[in-house]
Amino acid sequence: MSVKIFAVNISAQLNAPIDDWLKFFSIERREKILSYRFNADRNRTVWAELLVRGVVAENFPYPFEKIQVCRNANGKPHIANLPVEISLSHAGNWIVCSVGTSKSGVDVEVDSADALEIAQNFFLPSEYKKIISLPKNLRGQQFLIYWTLKESYFKLTGAENFLQADCEKILGGKGEVVGKNFFLNDGATVGVCTYSTIA
Repeated sequence: MSVKIFAVNISAQLNAPIDDWLKFFSIERREKILSYRFNADRNRTVWAELLVRGVVAENFPYPFEKIQVCRNANGKPHIANLPVEISLSHAGNWIVCSVGTSKSGVDVEVDSADALEIAQNFFLPSEYKKIISLPKNLRGQQFLIYWTLKESYFKLTGAENFLQADCEKILGGKGEVVGKNFFLNDGATVGVCTYSTIA
C-alpha cells in the first residue's frame, strides 16, 4: 500500500450525539472537540478521526481502540508508533482521509464562493487565466480542482504560499509533487498530493 483515499458522507451524523464515541479519545482531545461551537464541527472532527483509525486498523495489525491520532506542533495529524502516514480533511457532509506508507496530503471542498476573487489574489496568473477562460458554469469546478490541490500540497510539504503550488505542473506529473482530483457524488471535490517518487 502506498496511498489510499477514503471518503464518507456523514450527512446523517452531522448533528447526532457523539457521547458514545468520545471514549475513544484522550481527555485532552475530548476537551478540544467539545470546545467547538457547532455540533457539525464537533461531529466532523470525531468521524474523521474514527474513519482514519478504522482504515489503519484494517490495513495494519493494530487494535482500533489503541490507535491514537496525534498532532505535531503545526497541527498536522499522525499516528504514533506505526509506520503509516495520514492526512485528514472535512467539509460539508464529507470526511476524507489519505492513508499509506508514503506521505500524502488530502483536501475536500464543497464551496466555490468568491472563487474569482480568491483565484486572482492567491493563484498563479496562468491558473487564474484558465479559470476565467472557461464558461461561467465551469469556473467554480476548476477553482475547486486547483484549490484542493493547493491545500493538499501544503499539507504534504508544509509550504505556506499558494504560489508555491503550480497545479498544472502537479497534475501533469512534472515535478517533485504529483496530484490528482476526485469528484464526489454531490459535486464535492477532493485533491490529493504525494511525492513523485511513489507515483
